[in-house]
This record gives sequence, C-alpha cells and structure tokens, in this order.
Amino acid sequence: MPRAKGNRSPKPSAKPKTIQRTYRFNTVLFDAFEDDCARYLSNPKRVIEALIRHWLDANSGQRAAIAERHREWAGTLDDDED
Repeated sequence: MPRAKGNRSPKPSAKPKTIQRTYRFNTVLFDAFEDDCARYLSNPKRVIEALIRHWLDANSGQRAAIAERHREWAGTLDDDED
C-alpha cells in the first residue's frame, strides 16, 4: 500500500559525528607539511585534528599569541584573507 505524501519516515535531527569541509592552503606549505608528517609516520589528518584541539583548549590570550605569531610569520598584519 503506497504511503501518503505527508507521511514520510522521520529523519534524524542530530548532526552527523563527522563532516567533510574544504579549505585552501598554499601548495608549497601543505606539501612541506605532508612531507614532514610522512617523515614522522603521522597521518596529516590526525595532526590537523590535534592542532584544532590544541587551539580549542587554549585560552583567549594563547589564541591571540598564536594568531599574532602567524601574522608575523606570514607577513600579514592586516585581516586574514582565508
């Protein structure tokens, strides 16, 4: 027996446990990162996850210091373009 149009099975409303996002990186920088991960037998995905967790565990002062160091290293004292 066919279902009525409004009688669909409910879809779960919870967010998925994982999500895939796309970010753009400088090719030379990311190639060097992947080479370094391979040298130390680390999965780049795990290293990125660890860096994200480190960022989230940091207090606002530590985040500001990390951001300032990156701006100095990258030579961008304006706003972040990515």
